[in-house]
Amino acid sequence: MRDTSGSTRDDVALIRAAANSFIEALRPGDRVGVLAFNTAQTIKERVATVEVLSRLTSDRENLRQSIENLGASNGTPYYDALERVVDSVFRDPPVDDVRGRRAVVALTDGVDSASNSDFATARVKLSRAGVACYFVQINTEDFVEDRLMKDCQDDGQLSLSQKQIERYRRLFVPAAKAEDFNNFCRMGPFERMSISRDLYNLARKEMNDLARVSGGRSFVAGTLADARAAFARVAADIGTLYSLGYYPTNKSRDGKFRTIKLEVKGVKEKAQIRARDGYYAPKQ
Repeated sequence: MRDTSGSTRDDVALIRAAANSFIEALRPGDRVGVLAFNTAQTIKERVATVEVLSRLTSDRENLRQSIENLGASNGTPYYDALERVVDSVFRDPPVDDVRGRRAVVALTDGVDSASNSDFATARVKLSRAGVACYFVQINTEDFVEDRLMKDCQDDGQLSLSQKQIERYRRLFVPAAKAEDFNNFCRMGPFERMSISRDLYNLARKEMNDLARVSGGRSFVAGTLADARAAFARVAADIGTLYSLGYYPTNKSRDGKFRTIKLEVKGVKEKAQIRARDGYYAPKQ
């Protein structure tokens, strides 16, 4: 999954290079799908959408062509994209000859501006599907803040979307009146900056949390070299898998979440464990 929204569109060429380096680091049998943010024209306006550029495939040339077709969008439907991974890319159960680890690898700043979904819904869907989440976090905060401070008439100005502002109000100041948060251009520069910083901190917290509970990892990439190194480590991580099984004492088929805790004993040095924090029991 690649973030090509307004906050990252100036780096699309770098994103393509980083994505291709990930493809090159994979094993021959690994299958990959490519999702990106794009812009669609509706009757009323242009809206940010999630586009599946390539279904799961091991055809490297097909994947490189899909990456070459990466465009730019006018928003970030990040949560919608995480759901799309489950609903579209991993919709069908794996067949016997390609069983392996299911993972989403996202190059993004993690700040959602256009989704109809929310983080909690996407998190549950990914957990139910057993998808490990890896994030290569790019920092666009300075770029965005600089443009948020501009006057609404300035060509270089960016604005917080109404969905972002409403999410901020709901999560950070739920007692505030909705009408006090319905016009970005009437907000002062310090209010804009405060909202932006809170949303960026929230995004980083969500990515780190999702990586931890799914058994994935999160990396910070300040440069293309950092992104390439992170992708190489992700590719190596995905290709290294230990499968553990057990018989649960709780036999109820109620669809509820079961917590798992793994511990490593008998090693001299402290071992780092990356694993899912649980699973959903089957239903009747």
